Amino acid sequence: MSKLTLLHINIIGVVVALMVGAGLYFTIITGAMKTKADAQAALDEVQGRADKLPTATRALEKAQKDKAVAEAEWSVFERQYMPVIGYTDNTLTTWMKVFLPNKGRSWPERFIRTVRGHMERERKANGIVWENPGAIVLPAYGPDPNTIQVGAANEGFGPVLHYAYQMSVRARSIEKLMQHIRSWSSLSQAGVPVVDGLQVAGNSPNLSATYNVTFTIIVRDKTPAPVTRISGSGGGTGGMGGGMGGPMGGMGMMPGMAGGPGMMPGMAGGPGRGGPQAGSSMGMSAPPGMMGGSSSGGGMTTGGGGSAMMAAE
Repeated sequence: MSKLTLLHINIIGVVVALMVGAGLYFTIITGAMKTKADAQAALDEVQGRADKLPTATRALEKAQKDKAVAEAEWSVFERQYMPVIGYTDNTLTTWMKVFLPNKGRSWPERFIRTVRGHMERERKANGIVWENPGAIVLPAYGPDPNTIQVGAANEGFGPVLHYAYQMSVRARSIEKLMQHIRSWSSLSQAGVPVVDGLQVAGNSPNLSATYNVTFTIIVRDKTPAPVTRISGSGGGTGGMGGGMGGPMGGMGMMPGMAGGPGMMPGMAGGPGRGGPQAGSSMGMSAPPGMMGGSSSGGGMTTGGGGSAMMAAE
């Protein structure tokens, strides 16, 4: 083997330098270039968002103002249309205080009185004759306070309740009739009324009309908690009698109120003549343990083999 000359050494050095340079290029330089490109892309994205910031800020400010206006408008409508039903913290006391007859303060009494009052004003203002006042009724609430349907079926205590009725009226002219239809929007504390299905027959001054009115209530009260110690069941003839009697409604009296003055609603005659048991009012039974007699041991139970509705101690 011949000795390496200076030329050989120089050639080897150049080759090694080229190899090292190529390695550096593909490992360090290209990686740095990729990192720079990624950073530039990220910068461009951030810059794009930054350019949109003034527009987004103005949109946010507008949305906040729109929200404030909507909340203020809703507050006005809520005070006009949405009643405070008066739920308590549990279903038992809610049932007793809000759904049983309570000298005009229960929710069924208040709702019916509100609608009747509106129709009475319409009689005076537009000469409207309400032909089916008995249509405005509310369902019987019971016998289990935990399963009360305050509005339509399966709505429970809310948060949204509906009441729908078909109305039948007479009016002297089409103008008076249309004024009556529009008047529903002025009704307060019964939900938002919507009228549809108007049908008119006859001629002035004896027009007949039917229509549907639906009240929608967004409940403002907090839903009461169920009382797990209470259970309701039907059967038997004593106690709750398996239910709450008939619905609340009618014109000036409640359903089944066929007796004379001084009788309890639902009594077709005096005591012992087929009327309801003591403690019944407005077609509804009194709460368990309030049907006469006293209970002991802190529990509430009904006698006579009636509804098995009790609160365990």
